[in-house]
Amino acid sequence: MIVDAVGRVLPVLLLFALGAVLRRRGWLASSTVADLRRFVLTVTLPSALFLTFLRVSLEARYLPIIVTVFAACAVMLAAGPVLGRLVGARSPYAGALFTGFEAGMLGYAIYGGVFGQDNLYRFGIIDLGQVLFVFFVLATALTRRATGVRPGLGATVRSFLATPVILAILAGVVGRLVGLGDLFASSPLTAAIPTTLGLLGACTTPLIAIVIGYSTTLRAAALGRPAATIAVRLAVWVALAVAFDRLVVEGLLGLDRLFGAAVLTMAVLPPPFVIPLYMGARASDEDRAFVTDALSVATVLTLVLFPIVATAFAT
Repeated sequence: MIVDAVGRVLPVLLLFALGAVLRRRGWLASSTVADLRRFVLTVTLPSALFLTFLRVSLEARYLPIIVTVFAACAVMLAAGPVLGRLVGARSPYAGALFTGFEAGMLGYAIYGGVFGQDNLYRFGIIDLGQVLFVFFVLATALTRRATGVRPGLGATVRSFLATPVILAILAGVVGRLVGLGDLFASSPLTAAIPTTLGLLGACTTPLIAIVIGYSTTLRAAALGRPAATIAVRLAVWVALAVAFDRLVVEGLLGLDRLFGAAVLTMAVLPPPFVIPLYMGARASDEDRAFVTDALSVATVLTLVLFPIVATAFAT
């Protein structure tokens, strides 16, 4: 059983390694990788999520998960500056590294690659709380720090609803409510639509794994404080995730182990990759380097820890 579980993770890890090889050999241009990243986030991942949520029914019992994840992220944002000082991280952006997760670029790919595209909705439910937090709280806080201006609620909502991943989830939920799945199945011609989306969605894991493998680099001489920051982040989030899974997900709600796998997968993910985008012109080169190094360390640690999570829940 352990060999079988490791065998499920190994293809994803090999794809990460392939991305690193492509970078070292110069076989892919950085502009091509940027285009692939955009293609995944706007086409292949939304295709997979639309089909996933079209086929499942959201239940009211999932609401406590969404609320709890959102609240936990908010608490960690408040605690972030204190935790950062404990490890000697003086950057004003250190606190942001303790909260939120890179689900879009990494989480869906590794979870779906091991546990199957049909189970992505479980990870999507765990992700909803932190997506709401990132758009409405973290992005607002980072924008205010970068510009001194708090973005309006209307602009934040429009940005949230314009995100392809969010649109895909909402479209899938609405599609299920209006019977879109039955309409697709009513004719071989209309059935070609979900078939096409399925083919696109299947590209998500290999493409994003190659992109992440290509993009992850480490500056060994400057990893002390970024590594310490991410180590503390992981220790706190993994402890919270284990407690949340035992007490709420499997205990109170009685959900299956694949939900638990989604919770632990989320816990070992890096902070959101969009943090550097919100830092603005005020951020110093030192602060930018610190955040970038921390994200690189966190990505590498995810690749180390996720096989352990996958093996534990796949056996």
